[in-house]
Amino acid sequence: MIGTALIAGGSALAAAGSWYLAPMAARKLQEVQLRNLCIATKSLVLTYDDGPGEKLTPQLLDLLKLRNARATFFLTGFRATDNPELVDEIAGQGHEIACHTQQHLNAWRTSPWRSVHDIDEGYQSLARWVPQDGWFRPPFGKLTLLTWARIKSRKAPLGWWTIRSGDDAEVLPETDTAAIKVKRDGGGVVLLHDFDRSDQRAEFMLESTSKLLDAADEHGWTVCTLSELTGENCKRAA
Repeated sequence: MIGTALIAGGSALAAAGSWYLAPMAARKLQEVQLRNLCIATKSLVLTYDDGPGEKLTPQLLDLLKLRNARATFFLTGFRATDNPELVDEIAGQGHEIACHTQQHLNAWRTSPWRSVHDIDEGYQSLARWVPQDGWFRPPFGKLTLLTWARIKSRKAPLGWWTIRSGDDAEVLPETDTAAIKVKRDGGGVVLLHDFDRSDQRAEFMLESTSKLLDAADEHGWTVCTLSELTGENCKRAA
């Protein structure tokens, strides 16, 4: 009986582990592939999560327009529906819009079916700008087998990143931290955030973006969206 109980307990632990670990293992593999693709194409992809920010996103759009750069915006459904004209402006300037769920729920801390509903509701709110199989980035980078399967059933690509800007860190790093990391790697997909926060964090994000674009100019990298990168539309290395 004890042995049977131990086996059953071990099986339960293994099942619980696979619930979280299997998607994370797939994520790590995809991150490596993404990093290699950025290096091969000499590409920089700027991605912005959690927006749009009513105050910050227009400032970011002005900066990107000035620098003639396109980015990928992973929007939350509730903020997009509150600011549809701003989302129209993002799309109108040639940026890519993608889904970041409706309410930004952490799949590891939310009931399975509620997490799936958060994904579906996000796509529904963003349907005006994002196809039902458009890019998806899970909040906090967390997936379970059920949310991973839901994205797979949509045939939606997962939009991971290779470098964090640090704009969401408890203590902000130097504003050139992400640019230094991209230079070290020879390209990359950078995670930033454009929802409204403190003035200090807004300034940090904008300055980090500017320094990343300076690095791209210095090294001759192509600045493109995730779809352009994975569709092999970015300029190839010689």
